[in-house]
Amino acid sequence: MNSGIEVMSTQVDVGDKQSVQSWIDEVVKQFGAVNILVNNAGTNIRKPLVEIEEDDWERVIDTNLKGVFLVGQAVTKQLIKQQNGGRIINISSIFGGVGSSFQTSYAASKGGINQITKVWAHELAEEGITVNALAPGYIKTPMTEGWLNDEKRFRKIIDQTMVKRVGNLTDLEGPLMLLASDESSYMTGQTLYVDGGWTAQ
Repeated sequence: MNSGIEVMSTQVDVGDKQSVQSWIDEVVKQFGAVNILVNNAGTNIRKPLVEIEEDDWERVIDTNLKGVFLVGQAVTKQLIKQQNGGRIINISSIFGGVGSSFQTSYAASKGGINQITKVWAHELAEEGITVNALAPGYIKTPMTEGWLNDEKRFRKIIDQTMVKRVGNLTDLEGPLMLLASDESSYMTGQTLYVDGGWTAQ
């Protein structure tokens, strides 16, 4: 079925400034403009504090936080140039706001995302650009599959979640569409938790 929507697939190293800029240039060349950014690149290395190697820390921070910064900066320059406003949506996590074992670098990166979301919202409001974060709880993805397959951990997650299940990617579609649309034009600098009630406990 042809939806009439034109798409482009490309590969970019979000931790490399030149790679990011080349990607933005390619997108603008193909589509003429950028309107919405979903800053979603992320990774995790779950280890106890005393076992985290410096390389582990740098890999997670470079992807999750530096990557959000570099992509956000490049897209913002393009949005300002276009003078037509825009939407920036940074993908955070419940662990940007709550603590949990084995999440040192991941939680640091997501907490950083929550803070730069607020800072960017302040800076870019006069440009008509809203900046919000979407913070999921446990969602079934390839990155969480191994963790969720551990019965003891899975039961702990379910017990902590009010709706008594983990999330699916479809659970993020509505909130993401809200933040990307004009319906959220009066929202900026916010972190929207989609976590089955985890952070309300």
